[in-house]
Amino acid sequence: MTQDSFWKNNPLLMMSRAHGLGQLAERLEAEQSDGEWCDGTFVAIPVLLSLAAEIGLKAWCRIEGTPGPKTHDLLKLFDGLGENTRRRLENRMPEFPSPVPGLPPAYPGIKDALRQNRDVFTEWRYAHEHDGLIAETGVLKTALKAIVDKFIDEMPSENRLEG
Repeated sequence: MTQDSFWKNNPLLMMSRAHGLGQLAERLEAEQSDGEWCDGTFVAIPVLLSLAAEIGLKAWCRIEGTPGPKTHDLLKLFDGLGENTRRRLENRMPEFPSPVPGLPPAYPGIKDALRQNRDVFTEWRYAHEHDGLIAETGVLKTALKAIVDKFIDEMPSENRLEG
């Protein structure tokens, strides 16, 4: 087995990479100075979180025995998962409806969080070509945590990594 095929076919390694990228984004975020990020950090955090979520969703595809869609679009990756996997992830990060009828949810579920950030990886890599970009990094972090934690919850204990 080549190193390349080991990477492509190993959901545990993929999820470990997704988790590591999420931790790196958290460390960068913690380095704010007086509420200001260092040059480039404001671009790096959304890109890292989006890439981590993408790799995590693709790991779920591998668990299901499919390569998954060839896209960076987080919503398409989520929708490409089997119904059972989507339901389990939605249960891990449920939507909290607004107490006021007709208003958007008080907190989005995983599908809406991924929809809000679906193109972050492709758009933010070219931030210099845009007048303004928005990334909902708080809900993206929560979605990544749901993706990784649900994977860990369902993993046999003898296969779990330390840390």
